Amino acid sequence: MLQRTLALLVSLSLILTACQSLPVGKSKAEQQRDSQKLYLRAEQFLPQNLTPLVKNDKLTANWLDEGNRFWFVQQHGHDHRFVLVDPSKNTQFAAFDHQKIADVLRTEGLTEVSAARLPFKQITLSGSQLAFNIEQTQWSCTLPAYTCDHQVLAQAEEPEQGVSANGLWQVIVENHNLILVNRQSKERTVLTRDGTEENPYAATHPNPARSFKAGTDYQREGVSLAWSKDSRYLITYQLDRSGTDLYTLVQSDHEASLRPKAVHYYYPSAGQETLPQASLVLVDIAKKRATKLDTPPVMQTYYGSALWGWWQENGRYVYHDRRRGNRQYFMREIDPQTAQVRTLVEERDDKYVDPWVQTYRALPELDAFIWSSQRNGFQHLYLYQASSGKLLNPITQGKMTVRVIRGVDIKRRQIYFEASGREPNRDPYFRHLYRVNLDGSGLTLLTPEAAEHDTRLSPDFNFVIDTYSTATQAPVTVLRDSHTGDILQEIQRADISALMATGWRPPKPFEALAADGKTTVYGLMYLPSDFDPGKRYPVIDDIYTGPHNFFTPKSFNTYSRQANALAELGFVVIKMDGRGTNKRGRTFHEYSFKNLGGGADDHVAAIRQLAKRYTFIDIDRVGIFGFSAGGYDTAHALFKYPDFFKVGVAASGNHDFRVDKAGWNEIWMGYPVTPEWDKQSNLHWAKHLKGKLLLAHGELDTNVHPAATMQLVSALIKADKHFDLMIYPNMGHVLDEHPHFVRLRWDYFLRHLK
Repeated sequence: MLQRTLALLVSLSLILTACQSLPVGKSKAEQQRDSQKLYLRAEQFLPQNLTPLVKNDKLTANWLDEGNRFWFVQQHGHDHRFVLVDPSKNTQFAAFDHQKIADVLRTEGLTEVSAARLPFKQITLSGSQLAFNIEQTQWSCTLPAYTCDHQVLAQAEEPEQGVSANGLWQVIVENHNLILVNRQSKERTVLTRDGTEENPYAATHPNPARSFKAGTDYQREGVSLAWSKDSRYLITYQLDRSGTDLYTLVQSDHEASLRPKAVHYYYPSAGQETLPQASLVLVDIAKKRATKLDTPPVMQTYYGSALWGWWQENGRYVYHDRRRGNRQYFMREIDPQTAQVRTLVEERDDKYVDPWVQTYRALPELDAFIWSSQRNGFQHLYLYQASSGKLLNPITQGKMTVRVIRGVDIKRRQIYFEASGREPNRDPYFRHLYRVNLDGSGLTLLTPEAAEHDTRLSPDFNFVIDTYSTATQAPVTVLRDSHTGDILQEIQRADISALMATGWRPPKPFEALAADGKTTVYGLMYLPSDFDPGKRYPVIDDIYTGPHNFFTPKSFNTYSRQANALAELGFVVIKMDGRGTNKRGRTFHEYSFKNLGGGADDHVAAIRQLAKRYTFIDIDRVGIFGFSAGGYDTAHALFKYPDFFKVGVAASGNHDFRVDKAGWNEIWMGYPVTPEWDKQSNLHWAKHLKGKLLLAHGELDTNVHPAATMQLVSALIKADKHFDLMIYPNMGHVLDEHPHFVRLRWDYFLRHLK
């Protein structure tokens, strides 16, 4: 509370110029009191203050062993209860007698326990047995007698690294080489001898953010070792990082001393000539031999392991493999018995294959697997024969985007999936649940309501739990028949009474045309709770055009956004997705290819249309803010549209893509580096700044190095531009919710825009 008060006082001292909008004739003390009320009001609308006010907006179903009943936790004010649902009988009731359990626990010495708020950490319910944990004690109760036993849980030991599933073997890394250890006899077998600092075995590159957070020294090496379930084989790799530069972060403020501490770490940055390459290695335990597999090395593009794969039930290892430039993508399989690698499926595209949406799902009972692809312009599912790699048929088709597979019913040869964009006359981002036969026939819509649906299936595929909502409609959770989609019962409705009591109102959805004059784009307008349509309000664009997804909320959880508090200060805040973002098909998506700086184009067009539509929008006072890729967007928008955007706050921005990670930037910008990299760089555009710009970055940002912002600072200085800068010691990438930065952002917009 003291920290919040101090931050508030700092803010009050900074925003006195904002008091020009207050009634003339007020004294400075009165202006300060009004400003304090304004800030206190805005604080009530911060995400951490609004989110706890919403009850029962989600439901996590826990299906019982027999698979035809489930229980969940339901909130009642500050209390909660455990509810048991029987879909076959269409009933729901208390899963057990809460008072009797509380009485038993109090008898055993837990005097603080109440029936309305049982402090269970874990719970399992099977037949007449109820089991749960409270702190380090495990309880087991027999119902309906409510006789309970308990025992203190043993402290779980940290599993040893590199130990096989049967516990008999361990592979360790010493001096960059692999050593096999028999854990019974302690016999050691040296498996490799050519490992070096530049060519280590099993090496991962841990994110130093964890060390900073824990206050420990950075452990520069981790290990990547994947054991087969039968403990016969192990998959790892030898990493070639000879061409990878080290990045350095300097921690200015730490407890060890007043001297700054430098941390060096590997970071594969975009556009560099070489990235770390991992040559796959198979360890055969019976033969005590490590073999380099005859397959192209995979590239490491970020922290962690270079290998993205897993062992399957059939005893084979599958992994994703994308080539440099992201125009080729493979799903490959390793047969450990023959040490052979085969390609299951290959994707090609002359621009990019989006790795964020490539899905593989094995169906061993059918000698098949499911693969996702955008090859026909939309994200769809395809069925392949596993043994031959032959494409059998497309499972889904048409103008829709498959978002997630919710289940595959092998017996009925059907798949349940959520997709968007198929249903006419509604927001194309809304997810709906569908069922279709694996041969592509019998497509059935199961959730017809025009809303965002979040669904889960029962283990026997007979029932669907569906929570649906919109930005303006609170969540409702229903139980559906999975064959017809019919609603069998309403399980719960979200309680938003406490939220509405604050004066909060949901944002206003809008549609507009993109800058091309023909493509419809969708967004939200956040308005102050005391909104007066007769007044004119400055506009702030909350921007993030990162191409890997879309970012405007489609469900009711808009109260969990910073935009609410910012609007409460007297602004209209806009959130929208223009061309170049994801989940609208390839044509819509590819607008951002080698054109990340085009993200603001549709925002400008939409805000101009909204200003013509609504007289309360002041088109002469438009601000913009964003974080990470949105920080890049913010600065670029100020430079590209200097007469439109008057004020911007850019946090943690990747202002030149070559300072940022390879795994993200090279997808959208391509490789090798082309002139577009310079043309899209904010360093190239800095000379065009006219408005007010606040740059912010965390000193320990391990995702986007602070050099990205400092290089932009240098470019602005060379161009003789005025701007503001805040560097946060001991802060990483996510500044967006840091209390000091949130208030600094408020100050900046109030001072320069309102």
